[in-house]
Amino acid sequence: MKKYPGVPITYQNHPHERKLQRLLFELFLLPQPEKIVTTTIAFLQEYPLPLDDFPRLEGTYSRTIVHRNENGFEAMAARWSKGAISSIHGHPSFIFYYVLDGRLKIDNYRRSDAGLIMDSTTYLEKNDHFFSIGEPGRFDNNIHQVQADEETLSLHISSDDATKGEVFGRITNQAGEDRNSHEAGPAVPLWLPAVRGYTLELLSVERRVF
Repeated sequence: MKKYPGVPITYQNHPHERKLQRLLFELFLLPQPEKIVTTTIAFLQEYPLPLDDFPRLEGTYSRTIVHRNENGFEAMAARWSKGAISSIHGHPSFIFYYVLDGRLKIDNYRRSDAGLIMDSTTYLEKNDHFFSIGEPGRFDNNIHQVQADEETLSLHISSDDATKGEVFGRITNQAGEDRNSHEAGPAVPLWLPAVRGYTLELLSVERRVF
């Protein structure tokens, strides 16, 4: 597979956060979304994860799997370099984001007869969080695009492998270099905002790493 600049790398099983892994193991056995949110927040406020414990990738972000259960639930820590940006992507039915350090900008999209429309922007700073419960069995819930306004560490919990999320667009810079981890597909008619310094190329819906 062709490698592009800015492709995120996934690391397995962070070695230093055993307390968190034990907690997530218990929470994921019989997952209750609201309990996962409140219990994880309380834990991270008492035992925050250090930014420098996670690998830094210039111009993009690293993904470290903290815990993954056989039922699909997983927790992933993302370390974002300043300016790193994801594709526009959807999610499994449940997602939870918690920012341990830094600041994320999240552009939220909704479907319309004409395609996707960006209808709001959310900013998450240190100790901020959000969660969403969508339709089970789908991977186009809570469609958004994430950008790091500064060096950031965030914890992401989802009800299935987050890389199954449907991808709607990729970012290329003015030299034509791909800024995401998937290849081009046929264009689809979507309304999309301008992205600062980049060109947005539209894709048919595909399940790829975001």
